[in-house]
Amino acid sequence: MAAILFLLWLGCRNQPDPVWIESGRLMRMPSVLIADVPDSLQNLYCQLHRRSFRPGDTTALHLVSQPSLSNIEWTAFQKMTRAIAGADKRRIVVSGVTGTGATKQAKRASTLVAGDPSRVLQIDCAPAFDLEYHKKYIGQDNEKGQFVPGELLQMWKKCEAQPDLPFIAVIDNFDKINPETFWGPALWEALSSKNPEAEIGDQTYRFPKNFYLVSITHLGPGSQVEFNEEHFKRLGKQYVLDPNPLELLAVMRLMQQKNDLTPQQAKAVRDVAETRRFLYYFLKINQLLRTRYGEGYQMGQGTGLRELFCDSDRTELKQIVLNHLNALKPDNPLELDDFDDIDQTIEDEGLQPGTNFMARQIQYLHDTGYFVEITMVATTALLTALVGWWVFRRREQLIRYYGEQAREVYDRFEKQLESAEGAARRLEDIKNEVDALVLKRKLGYTEGLYFLAFIEDKVKRIEFARNVSENFLELFNAFMEDNVLTEGEYLKLKQFLQSIRHKIPVESYEAFHRKVEDTYASPDTLKSFTSTE
Repeated sequence: MAAILFLLWLGCRNQPDPVWIESGRLMRMPSVLIADVPDSLQNLYCQLHRRSFRPGDTTALHLVSQPSLSNIEWTAFQKMTRAIAGADKRRIVVSGVTGTGATKQAKRASTLVAGDPSRVLQIDCAPAFDLEYHKKYIGQDNEKGQFVPGELLQMWKKCEAQPDLPFIAVIDNFDKINPETFWGPALWEALSSKNPEAEIGDQTYRFPKNFYLVSITHLGPGSQVEFNEEHFKRLGKQYVLDPNPLELLAVMRLMQQKNDLTPQQAKAVRDVAETRRFLYYFLKINQLLRTRYGEGYQMGQGTGLRELFCDSDRTELKQIVLNHLNALKPDNPLELDDFDDIDQTIEDEGLQPGTNFMARQIQYLHDTGYFVEITMVATTALLTALVGWWVFRRREQLIRYYGEQAREVYDRFEKQLESAEGAARRLEDIKNEVDALVLKRKLGYTEGLYFLAFIEDKVKRIEFARNVSENFLELFNAFMEDNVLTEGEYLKLKQFLQSIRHKIPVESYEAFHRKVEDTYASPDTLKSFTSTE
């Protein structure tokens, strides 16, 4: 029994949310910003440019601090820098949702790869300026009809002049304009070639081997141009920058070091449990947005969420998420009720609602489409069982009622309160009523047969008892014709009574026994003994 109860408890117990477990793992990981690891940053720079590493050298830190030092998590920055430096054909598309810092990271990583800000061309796009950007950066014909190269093609000339040095063009918000218009037909077509070169005017332009192209786009709704495989084929593979919880933790601790927190916020940062709850909420909200709407609907660590890490800020945090998502006008808006499972998991210290064995089986049936069918079958079976139970109970009540009626008649006969003829007649009436119920199908045929057999048995008992009683009376009266009961006759009557003792009612037996004894005790007295029917 204990084992069964344990298995039931185990089957009904919710499981820990993997995101809750992940939040605990992240809490134990080091979360540092690039400003905290200048030597590691310098070592990365030296690897990229094949230079000797010298501890204390701040060249790399100075490069990434342009125009100012930003709070960027070191692990993510290192990964992006290596992705840019090692991109296929030296082209890459960096995409991130609002708040992930895709622009600041890509620009600073590009500067580190280039090794000199003067070798980085930064192009910031704005909607409806496609042709202007083409003229400025690709080029245009002058008054004489001669093609004048723009800033980007001029950079290519520098690349050819200094083939050992890397040059990078960083095009920010490239999804705000049409990339094909920006490049122009010739260069756009050349970008898909193995040996990209294009004839523009009377000159041939080739993509230099030491030229890097970094395109930065917004991930998700809000883009003027939705990038597809044709774009990635020409501009490079997409590098998605996910929301970074480690940067979120690092910034929180940096704010604490700078005493830039309210007393309540400082207490929350010191409280490991409260910090974990906030981190879990950040991860879980993004999981909800990603699963229901898509990757582009997530919220980065740089949004307004990062300052709402106290438990008391939970209501405001939810409202910011609702405002963020509903501003994007999804088909299925988010509601406050959608946060209930997250809140419940926190209250249960990481146990996720609806993850027990039974709930998972129901969800599986939902997902496979069998739930409705099984529900209908189960409902039908339940209704059938209920109707069957009601019919059974009804028949049971009828049988009990008529059974009690029959027993009452027989008991009255045994107690000599009713004659054999009267009892037999009443039992016959009960039998007829039961027959009628069987014909009306209010009683089953088998049940009716069983009950009628019961009645027949009682009727036979009554008939037999009456016959035996009459035989005794006839014998007694025959012995008493001379008004004398001899000892031999007395013994025969006693023997006869003994033989029918269990075949007649007790009351009849006792009455017969008393009559014999009284008559034998007073042989000179005439006794008339008649039936008690």
